Amino acid sequence: MSRRLTWSLPALLALTACDVTPRTEEVGDATRPPSGGRDDADLPDDPEPQDAGSTGGEEDGSSSGDAPGSTGISFDVPQLPDPVEPGVCDAVDLLFVIDNSGSMADEQANLIASVPGFIDGITDRLGVSTDYHVGVVSTDASEFNGAGCQELGALVTKTGGDLSSDTECGPYIDGTHFITPRDDLEGAFSCAARLGIDGNGLERPMDAMLEALHPSDGLMSCNEGFLRDEALLVVVLITDEEDFEDSAGDPVSWYESVVAAKGGDDERVVMLSLVGHPKPNDCIPTQWTGMMGAEVATRILQFTSIFPYGFVGDICSDDYAPFFTEATEHIDTVCSLPAG
Repeated sequence: MSRRLTWSLPALLALTACDVTPRTEEVGDATRPPSGGRDDADLPDDPEPQDAGSTGGEEDGSSSGDAPGSTGISFDVPQLPDPVEPGVCDAVDLLFVIDNSGSMADEQANLIASVPGFIDGITDRLGVSTDYHVGVVSTDASEFNGAGCQELGALVTKTGGDLSSDTECGPYIDGTHFITPRDDLEGAFSCAARLGIDGNGLERPMDAMLEALHPSDGLMSCNEGFLRDEALLVVVLITDEEDFEDSAGDPVSWYESVVAAKGGDDERVVMLSLVGHPKPNDCIPTQWTGMMGAEVATRILQFTSIFPYGFVGDICSDDYAPFFTEATEHIDTVCSLPAG
């Protein structure tokens, strides 16, 4: 029997039907690690995996902790984080970690259609002078990139294979491997994000994300200049399967590594995960067939839950725009909290 995770919604960050799920202090078995006086907490063993083909609790239409099949877990509404320093959102670094395995063609197209509006929404809210960097990595080695940048975690500059853009997308106007406001955002992102479906079916989104944020010596030139100390970091994870079980680390260590990339400040990270989650969701006719629907990404859900600004969307949705619209509002909240 599959286990269901339930969430309580923070009163201030009221959510709409787009299924954006806020971080609470505990989700599943993941707990925020000790930092600045927080209680110590270890991550227990992962919950049992979701059964393939499960439809969860959709029939009763309930997502509360008392619903049939629920674990009975419920979560307290967290307090608002401390204010963000003024000017933290003058610059935003957006990293897209995109599954390029065989079942992801529709999801890539959906993402490509939604992201330009998402970034336009950010600049509309934060100001047209907002300086953004947009980088894309796949969940497999970037084999079509130029020499020296064909490893996992290298920012994508060329795609290839079935249903890809099959195009040399970069370097971009400024000579970088990431998109800036000087580029044609819609065209450049569509090129890089249409990765195709020839990637390894054993997806490693977490390894890819961490390699992109902490590039090894061999990848330093490939990702040079993308991550900036002064910028807000927004990570978008999109995969229809759980992170491969043999990838390095666990939800807490992944969280710690991302936060380390921002100098230890987890309130300068917005984590957006478009993944499979328990019913109710839009996965039809079943949760996951291996090609249709989405496997419940238990560990990615746990990882996302640890961040003060971590939100979950439904990868099975046929329109990601509502999720990104809601995410834009939360980014605006992060950036407009009063100082002091």
